[in-house]
Amino acid sequence: MALSITVNGGGTFTASMEEGPVSFSASLGAVGPQGPAGANGQGVPVGGTTGQVLAKASGTDYDTEWVARNPFDQDLNTTDGVNFDSVTTSLDVDVGGDLELIGIGSGINFPNGTNQTTALPTGTDDGYIIEWDAETNRYESVPNEARTLFLNGTNKTGTAIPKGKAVYVSGATGNHAEITLAIANSEATSARTIGITAEAIGDNATGRVIVAGLLENVDTSAFAAGNVLYLSATSAGGFQTTLPTQPNHGVLLGYVVRSNANTGAIEVRVDNYQELAEQSDVLLTSKANNDLLAYESSSGLWKNKSFATLGLLTSSTAASTYAPIASPTFTGTVTIPAGASISGYLTTSTASSTYAPIASPTFTGTVTIPAGASISGFAPLASPALTGTPTAPTAAAATNTTQIATTAFVQQEVPDASTSAKGKVELATDAEAVAGTSTTLAVTPAGDFMSKMWQGLFLFPTAWTAATSGAGALTGTGDPRIAAAPTSVAGYGLVRALVNSHSRGRAYNSGIDFDKRITVSFRMALRDASTDANSVLRVTIGKVVGDNAGDLARKGVGVKFIGGGLLVLTVHNGTSLTDTNSTHTMSDANAIDVRIVSDAGTVTLFVNGSQVASTTSGPTGLGNTGAQAQIEAENTTTLSGTRISADVVSFRTNFAL
Repeated sequence: MALSITVNGGGTFTASMEEGPVSFSASLGAVGPQGPAGANGQGVPVGGTTGQVLAKASGTDYDTEWVARNPFDQDLNTTDGVNFDSVTTSLDVDVGGDLELIGIGSGINFPNGTNQTTALPTGTDDGYIIEWDAETNRYESVPNEARTLFLNGTNKTGTAIPKGKAVYVSGATGNHAEITLAIANSEATSARTIGITAEAIGDNATGRVIVAGLLENVDTSAFAAGNVLYLSATSAGGFQTTLPTQPNHGVLLGYVVRSNANTGAIEVRVDNYQELAEQSDVLLTSKANNDLLAYESSSGLWKNKSFATLGLLTSSTAASTYAPIASPTFTGTVTIPAGASISGYLTTSTASSTYAPIASPTFTGTVTIPAGASISGFAPLASPALTGTPTAPTAAAATNTTQIATTAFVQQEVPDASTSAKGKVELATDAEAVAGTSTTLAVTPAGDFMSKMWQGLFLFPTAWTAATSGAGALTGTGDPRIAAAPTSVAGYGLVRALVNSHSRGRAYNSGIDFDKRITVSFRMALRDASTDANSVLRVTIGKVVGDNAGDLARKGVGVKFIGGGLLVLTVHNGTSLTDTNSTHTMSDANAIDVRIVSDAGTVTLFVNGSQVASTTSGPTGLGNTGAQAQIEAENTTTLSGTRISADVVSFRTNFAL
């Protein structure tokens, strides 16, 4: 572009440009009839300052005034400033001839004062346009993009809000929304989050907030491009890259599209995640702990309802009232309905009318319990141990099965002893049984019980044979008193007799059959009872000729008394000896009735009719031939006290047929 200036003479010049005719005229000096005036010539007013020029003030000749220097004089170049009545502009002429207006610093003031404009905004970026804002009475530079949506917000917080901060609508001032820094730790400060500030907004000032669109030139160096940004639960107006954990609230703010400390960019997309109560088909009122959400068909809404309203039990109530499906523990009397099945949880009414409670349940029908289940307080199916008064159905008359017989069935099938009905059983009285005086009743020592026994041996006192060796045995024909050796030496006294075991159907003296019931009875009394533990008295059957004093070493049964101790039941099963202490203590010169019953390995000791000891380690099968009944008194070593002696009379052995 070229600028041409032509001096026309007579005090005028013409300026023109290639882009179009531009011309104006100006006076180079006042010229009167006398010619150009001097410093004080005609038409030159008094005054003026350096750099001013004369200009026509009106159409009257010589009416001039001092004004600012004419911008289009011969000194004009590309860097000169052009003054329009106190407003400075810049011109730029490039090589191609273009003339460009760079900027207007403070607006244009027209000489007549009838119109005025403010300065245009500075610092705009590529693609921004100038827009007049009547509310703020100024021009604004805004992006020329329809995808960016702004909100003018007023800051009433008492402090400035920086650029790039998340804000929520906290009120209104005039026709502007009031904004406050948002934070996700409460519903009130997060639910109304509106956007991110596009510029710093001072206190009591109004500024732009991006509701949706691109926020540029912010610091995003703490994030990576592509990060999702959520409202921070700890820093007001800040961001975090993970969704806040409840009870904090979730608000999506946007996405990082450029990570940079100065030119970072965020694509703003505000989305406030809804609470449960904000759903259109959910109505929550008077919420309480442990409320459940239930659908109500009459209103078409989901509502909060209590356990009691829904007819449900809390877990603690259910656990204390009802038994679980797996490994239930019942108490009281348990009754299960026929075909009952417990699956899942039940309403209170269904549970109480259909299933058994834990305490005192009542079952009916056939009850099946899982393998390995344990029901406290109840008898197992196999070998139950019942207590109290168990009951069972009474079988019909003449029933002959494995069904349990109740007392009613027994009374029905077995007549009373006082009747003469078929099959009646009359029992001896206790006195008759003990004294043996009944000869007609079934269970008496002299009645049918004894008729079923074979009297294998009946020994009178004179039947004993003294030992062939040892000291202390009495060999006279008086009572069979035996004594140990004198206290000064160890030794024994011994008497014995052959036990005739000629049971019916067996050879004479073929040995004792311990598989059968055997009874040994005798009366014994101590004389000079020793308190010395080295003094021993034994009464046994099962030893043979040649067995001297000492414990049983073959199959046999008997008793022994160790000086100063208890009466002991002693047995030998052919392999080992077993001694069992009785509850009876012997005393001097006090006779006792002793009965030993051996029955297929079980041996029981009675004293004066009372059981005092028992063992299951007794002998079975055939014993030795030539078995002896043997009475021994023995000093196992020199005594410190009195030697032991005893009388044994009325010795009987009976063998079952």
